[in-house]
Amino acid sequence: MQVNYEAIIDEAKNKMMKWQEINEQNMWELFQNKEGYVVYTKKNPENGINMNRSQTEIARTPEQILDLVADVNKRPLYDERVETAHVIEQIDANTRIIYVRIKPPIPFMNSRDLVMVQKVYKQNDGIYIVCSKSIIHLKTPPINKVERAEMHLSGWIIIPQPNQMTKIVTIQCFDPRGDVPTSVTNQYAKLQTDMMKAAIKYIALNYK
Repeated sequence: MQVNYEAIIDEAKNKMMKWQEINEQNMWELFQNKEGYVVYTKKNPENGINMNRSQTEIARTPEQILDLVADVNKRPLYDERVETAHVIEQIDANTRIIYVRIKPPIPFMNSRDLVMVQKVYKQNDGIYIVCSKSIIHLKTPPINKVERAEMHLSGWIIIPQPNQMTKIVTIQCFDPRGDVPTSVTNQYAKLQTDMMKAAIKYIALNYK
Protein backbone atom coordinates (compact mmCIF):
# COMPACT_ATOMS: atom_id res chain seq x y z
CA MET A 1 0.00 0.00 0.00
CA GLN A 2 1.44 3.34 -1.09
CA VAL A 3 1.62 6.02 1.58
CA ASN A 4 0.10 9.39 0.67
CA TYR A 5 2.84 11.61 2.09
CA GLU A 6 1.28 14.66 0.43
CA ALA A 7 -1.94 14.28 2.40
CA ILE A 8 -0.06 13.70 5.67
CA ILE A 9 2.10 16.80 5.39
CA ASP A 10 -0.67 19.02 3.99
CA GLU A 11 -2.82 18.19 7.02
CA ALA A 12 0.08 19.02 9.36
CA LYS A 13 0.73 22.31 7.56
CA ASN A 14 -2.91 23.35 7.79
CA LYS A 15 -2.93 22.67 11.55
CA MET A 16 0.30 24.62 11.99
CA MET A 17 -1.03 27.66 10.14
CA LYS A 18 -4.19 27.58 12.23
CA TRP A 19 -2.34 27.14 15.53
CA GLN A 20 0.38 29.71 14.87
CA GLU A 21 -2.04 32.60 15.36
CA ILE A 22 -1.85 34.33 18.75
CA ASN A 23 -5.52 34.54 19.71
CA GLU A 24 -7.91 33.53 22.46
CA GLN A 25 -8.93 30.33 20.69
CA ASN A 26 -5.37 28.98 20.45
CA MET A 27 -4.63 29.68 24.14
CA TRP A 28 -0.90 30.33 23.81
CA GLU A 29 0.78 31.39 27.05
CA LEU A 30 3.70 33.79 26.97
CA PHE A 31 6.79 32.00 28.27
CA GLN A 32 9.57 34.46 27.47
CA ASN A 33 10.14 37.78 25.72
CA LYS A 34 13.86 38.44 25.70
CA GLU A 35 16.56 39.71 23.32
CA GLY A 36 14.22 39.87 20.34
CA TYR A 37 12.77 36.38 20.77
CA VAL A 38 9.18 35.86 21.89
CA VAL A 39 8.33 32.35 23.07
CA TYR A 40 4.88 30.93 23.77
CA THR A 41 3.87 27.49 25.04
CA LYS A 42 0.66 25.47 25.13
CA LYS A 43 -0.59 21.90 25.20
CA ASN A 44 -1.39 20.27 21.88
CA PRO A 45 -5.20 20.01 21.99
CA GLU A 46 -5.04 16.61 20.28
CA ASN A 47 -2.59 14.79 22.57
CA GLY A 48 -1.67 17.04 25.52
CA ILE A 49 2.03 17.21 24.55
CA ASN A 50 3.87 20.50 25.04
CA MET A 51 4.13 22.80 22.03
CA ASN A 52 6.45 25.76 21.56
CA ARG A 53 6.01 28.81 19.37
CA SER A 54 9.06 31.07 18.91
CA GLN A 55 9.20 34.31 16.94
CA THR A 56 11.86 36.80 15.88
CA GLU A 57 12.90 39.06 12.99
CA ILE A 58 16.14 39.35 11.02
CA ALA A 59 17.44 41.67 8.29
CA ARG A 60 17.83 38.93 5.70
CA THR A 61 15.64 37.85 2.77
CA PRO A 62 13.12 35.01 3.07
CA GLU A 63 15.09 33.12 0.43
CA GLN A 64 18.30 33.29 2.47
CA ILE A 65 16.52 31.90 5.52
CA LEU A 66 14.84 29.19 3.45
CA ASP A 67 18.19 28.16 1.97
CA LEU A 68 19.38 27.13 5.42
CA VAL A 69 16.35 25.84 7.29
CA ALA A 70 14.81 23.84 4.44
CA ASP A 71 18.01 21.88 3.79
CA VAL A 72 18.32 19.10 6.38
CA ASN A 73 21.90 18.41 5.28
CA LYS A 74 22.84 21.86 6.64
CA ARG A 75 21.24 21.26 10.03
CA PRO A 76 24.52 20.19 11.74
CA LEU A 77 26.13 23.48 10.63
CA TYR A 78 24.13 25.43 13.20
CA ASP A 79 22.47 22.89 15.51
CA GLU A 80 25.11 21.37 17.80
CA ARG A 81 22.64 18.90 19.31
CA VAL A 82 22.31 17.05 15.96
CA GLU A 83 24.47 13.96 15.51
CA THR A 84 23.50 13.39 11.87
CA ALA A 85 20.89 14.58 9.39
CA HIS A 86 20.22 13.65 5.77
CA VAL A 87 17.61 13.09 3.07
CA ILE A 88 16.33 9.51 2.86
CA GLU A 89 14.15 9.92 -0.19
CA GLN A 90 13.24 12.81 -2.52
CA ILE A 91 9.53 12.61 -3.34
CA ASP A 92 9.35 15.69 -5.61
CA ALA A 93 10.98 19.11 -5.89
CA ASN A 94 9.42 20.32 -2.64
CA THR A 95 8.80 17.12 -0.64
CA ARG A 96 11.29 14.71 0.89
CA ILE A 97 11.71 12.10 3.61
CA ILE A 98 14.39 13.16 6.08
CA TYR A 99 16.30 11.62 8.97
CA VAL A 100 17.58 13.51 12.04
CA ARG A 101 19.36 12.04 15.08
CA ILE A 102 19.53 14.21 18.21
CA LYS A 103 22.03 13.97 21.06
CA PRO A 104 20.53 13.34 24.50
CA PRO A 105 20.30 16.47 26.71
CA ILE A 106 21.80 14.60 29.68
CA PRO A 107 24.33 11.74 30.06
CA PHE A 108 23.23 8.10 30.23
CA MET A 109 20.25 8.69 27.93
CA ASN A 110 19.88 7.27 24.45
CA SER A 111 19.96 9.55 21.46
CA ARG A 112 16.62 10.27 19.80
CA ASP A 113 16.01 9.99 16.08
CA LEU A 114 13.26 11.10 13.76
CA VAL A 115 12.04 10.02 10.34
CA MET A 116 9.86 12.77 8.89
CA VAL A 117 8.18 13.92 5.74
CA GLN A 118 9.13 17.53 4.99
CA LYS A 119 7.60 19.89 2.46
CA VAL A 120 8.37 23.45 1.41
CA TYR A 121 5.42 25.67 0.47
CA LYS A 122 5.45 29.10 -1.15
CA GLN A 123 2.29 31.18 -0.88
CA ASN A 124 1.20 33.90 -3.30
CA ASP A 125 1.90 36.53 -0.63
CA GLY A 126 5.59 35.58 -0.55
CA ILE A 127 5.40 33.57 2.69
CA TYR A 128 7.46 30.38 2.80
CA ILE A 129 6.47 27.47 5.01
CA VAL A 130 8.71 24.52 5.86
CA CYS A 131 6.70 21.80 7.59
CA SER A 132 7.79 18.40 8.95
CA LYS A 133 5.98 15.52 10.61
CA SER A 134 7.02 12.04 11.76
CA ILE A 135 6.09 9.04 9.65
CA ILE A 136 6.74 5.31 9.59
CA HIS A 137 9.19 4.50 6.81
CA LEU A 138 9.76 0.80 6.19
CA LYS A 139 13.23 1.36 4.73
CA THR A 140 14.34 3.19 7.89
CA PRO A 141 13.50 0.97 10.87
CA PRO A 142 14.43 1.89 14.47
CA ILE A 143 18.10 1.54 15.43
CA ASN A 144 19.37 -0.40 18.44
CA LYS A 145 20.02 1.88 21.46
CA VAL A 146 18.49 4.88 19.68
CA GLU A 147 14.96 5.85 20.72
CA ARG A 148 12.62 6.60 17.83
CA ALA A 149 10.94 9.87 18.87
CA GLU A 150 7.87 11.45 17.32
CA MET A 151 7.59 14.92 15.85
CA HIS A 152 3.87 15.61 15.80
CA LEU A 153 4.51 18.92 14.09
CA SER A 154 7.50 21.09 13.28
CA GLY A 155 7.71 24.09 11.04
CA TRP A 156 9.20 27.39 10.01
CA ILE A 157 6.95 30.19 8.76
CA ILE A 158 9.04 32.82 6.92
CA ILE A 159 7.18 36.08 6.40
CA PRO A 160 8.54 39.07 4.41
CA GLN A 161 8.05 42.44 6.10
CA PRO A 162 7.76 45.90 4.45
CA ASN A 163 10.84 47.23 6.29
CA GLN A 164 13.32 44.82 4.60
CA MET A 165 13.11 42.58 7.62
CA THR A 166 11.82 39.02 7.68
CA LYS A 167 9.63 37.69 10.45
CA ILE A 168 10.20 34.07 11.44
CA VAL A 169 7.85 31.87 13.43
CA THR A 170 8.75 28.33 14.47
CA ILE A 171 6.34 25.82 15.95
CA GLN A 172 7.21 22.41 17.37
CA CYS A 173 5.40 19.58 19.12
CA PHE A 174 7.97 16.91 20.01
CA ASP A 175 7.55 13.66 21.96
CA PRO A 176 10.95 12.17 22.93
CA ARG A 177 9.29 8.82 23.74
CA GLY A 178 10.76 6.28 26.12
CA ASP A 179 11.16 6.68 29.87
CA VAL A 180 11.96 10.39 30.10
CA PRO A 181 11.52 12.51 33.27
CA THR A 182 9.36 15.61 32.91
CA SER A 183 12.36 17.84 33.60
CA VAL A 184 14.17 16.34 30.60
CA THR A 185 11.09 16.64 28.38
CA ASN A 186 11.05 20.34 29.26
CA GLN A 187 14.71 20.57 28.21
CA TYR A 188 13.77 19.22 24.79
CA ALA A 189 11.11 21.93 24.53
CA LYS A 190 13.70 24.62 25.34
CA LEU A 191 16.02 23.24 22.66
CA GLN A 192 13.60 24.34 19.95
CA THR A 193 14.15 28.00 20.81
CA ASP A 194 17.90 27.42 21.18
CA MET A 195 17.94 25.85 17.70
CA MET A 196 16.12 28.84 16.25
CA LYS A 197 18.60 31.24 17.86
CA ALA A 198 21.52 29.21 16.50
CA ALA A 199 20.02 29.23 12.99
CA ILE A 200 19.47 33.00 13.08
CA LYS A 201 23.04 33.57 14.32
CA TYR A 202 24.40 31.38 11.50
CA ILE A 203 22.34 33.24 8.89
CA ALA A 204 23.50 36.62 10.20
CA LEU A 205 27.15 35.55 9.97
CA ASN A 206 27.11 33.62 6.69
CA TYR A 207 24.39 35.17 4.50
CA LYS A 208 25.11 38.74 3.39
